[in-house]
Amino acid sequence: MKRFFHVFLAVLLIITQFYAPVSAEIDEDTSKLMPKLSIISDKIPTGDAGSNIDIPITIKNTGYTAKDVVITPEIDSASPFTINDLTFSQSLDKIEGDRTVDVTLKLKIDSLAAEKNYPIKLNFQFTNSYGDPGTYNTVVYVKVINRISPPRLIISKVDIGSESIAPGETVEVGFDIANNGTEEAKDIKFSLEGLSDEGFVMGEGSNTQYIQKIAGGFHGYVKFNLKASSKASRGSHGLDLKFSYKDRQNQAYEDTQKVFINIGGKGGSNSNLSMENIVYPDEGITPEKNFTIGFDLVNHGKLDASNIVVKVESSDPAIVPKTASIKKIIGIAPEGTEHVDFVLSPTKEATAKNYPINITVEYEDELNFGKDDEKYMLTQYVGVYVDKEDSGKEKPKLIIDKYSFSPALVNAGENFVMNLSFFNTNKDKAVRNIKISLSVNDQTKENGSNVFSPVGSSNTFYIDSIAPKGRVEKQITMYTVPTAEAKTYTVTATFEYEDNDGQELTATELVGVPVVQKSKLQTGELTISTEAFVGTPIPISIDFYNTGKVTLYNTMVKLEGDFQTENGNYYLGNFESGGSDSYEGTIIPQATGEVKGALVFSYEDSRGETVEVRKEFALNVQEAPPAPNPDELPPQEKQSKNIFKTAKFWAIVIPIILAIIVIKIWRKKKKEKAMSIDE
Repeated sequence: MKRFFHVFLAVLLIITQFYAPVSAEIDEDTSKLMPKLSIISDKIPTGDAGSNIDIPITIKNTGYTAKDVVITPEIDSASPFTINDLTFSQSLDKIEGDRTVDVTLKLKIDSLAAEKNYPIKLNFQFTNSYGDPGTYNTVVYVKVINRISPPRLIISKVDIGSESIAPGETVEVGFDIANNGTEEAKDIKFSLEGLSDEGFVMGEGSNTQYIQKIAGGFHGYVKFNLKASSKASRGSHGLDLKFSYKDRQNQAYEDTQKVFINIGGKGGSNSNLSMENIVYPDEGITPEKNFTIGFDLVNHGKLDASNIVVKVESSDPAIVPKTASIKKIIGIAPEGTEHVDFVLSPTKEATAKNYPINITVEYEDELNFGKDDEKYMLTQYVGVYVDKEDSGKEKPKLIIDKYSFSPALVNAGENFVMNLSFFNTNKDKAVRNIKISLSVNDQTKENGSNVFSPVGSSNTFYIDSIAPKGRVEKQITMYTVPTAEAKTYTVTATFEYEDNDGQELTATELVGVPVVQKSKLQTGELTISTEAFVGTPIPISIDFYNTGKVTLYNTMVKLEGDFQTENGNYYLGNFESGGSDSYEGTIIPQATGEVKGALVFSYEDSRGETVEVRKEFALNVQEAPPAPNPDELPPQEKQSKNIFKTAKFWAIVIPIILAIIVIKIWRKKKKEKAMSIDE
């Protein structure tokens, strides 16, 4: 028993010695007994832009117990998140050691948030079991997926009330408008532009319509009542539907889309030629070696294409034709095809470079037959590379082997699409890391701005690689400033690229862009009497102005109608931009009834095409009144009758004379009386 007591005392002493330092340490500094917090996450939470998201957060404590835990997310101004909860912070009573706790952070993601991973800083404040404060900071990431696109309104369908519209007829034109974006478009305004006396004018109502909103993926509808002008020519007439609208953040958008409405014709259809299956050299051509350019002309329209003229020519004398450079085709029926070939050759003076070849097709159908200024035209450019050695053994060369524009002639002040084809002439080596920059040396005279500017993109773009003998096609939308002169501008394409060995190479190509200015001749009010007599001269006059930006050539005014004229033709010649003039002539009607006539203004525009502006009028001509017959005149009163012998004359005069006498006698007596008083 005594021995057991000694063992018990020894164990008790050991236990006391073991715990004594700990108790001393706790008594000295409890701040070292702190929790150790961390975030456990298996994956990054994901949320859609514009939605609410619950972010699960698992907190693990590998230290001492944490009490009065407050979790506060820190969101900077650039973050797309907002707290979607009643309280900004979250609180926990405690997190025991070696335990985990789950909390949920509720956020709202901005609808315009870009698609990427966003950081959220979490700040923890807590105390240990002894009331000592502590903090912990960490960052969690949230992935945002943006399936929301801004509103994008387009014309999805055009409803025309009549299949065939004759000049002078009215028609209701409806536009089905689709919102191809996911966001709502609101405060939508539609304006129909391009109305004129040569095409369509408003029949009823306004050329402006409104829709309050169109949800993303849905459609709206607007309609206009139009009238085909009595002066309108048969054929296709373009109108512009202009959109302006806002999104939910009140950001403004604008767009203009063109539609075409046919006047006259068969069911609103015409001929429609296209160039297909174009064949031209896809490798270097040595000097004095013939090459062939061929293609199919296909009529996809409903009318015969006739009087077709095809030209293939180079502006550089180093490329010469070996066959006729102009070919004429009588006609191509609907769905018909005609193949044409042209043989050309580089001269021995040709240098190693790319030569553009211009292909032009002009034609007509029954809608524009005989109207030289309304002929249809196609334009295509192809590039032929002249090389004096085998191109497969040299460094890879990158060229523009063909290009075209839509429309073929670029109008100042409008957008156009440039279609470019980039071709690797080498048959063995690929090119990669291709950087292409477009530039224009010409600038406008007024303010020195660039003639062309890209729309919705940069003037620099990239291509990963082009295989040997491969090509890549690109489309670039460009805007032409309204003040651009009517001429062909040169766009320089600068290439920077590498070969298979990583060697850096450069090259340049030139693209000619033909720009035309729309001519504008405006007239004032026509001065003429609407009532006229046979054989009587009637003066007619009018003022007219060149309100366009180009000179009008061979300008002439002509008086037309079933009547005789004096000064019926007036030749002005070149009519400068901003100029004004007037015309005066005389009409001599020869028959009674309604007589119609017109003042015809004609000139040649910057493209060399003849343009006419007509001012029509009508006269109501009557027979001239007969001259008076002296024998039928009523007898005149005799001029020799003496007025002094009429009783009426003396009945008026005698009382006046008597009154004068009485007044004189009265004045005399009054004077005598006054003198007697003075005496």
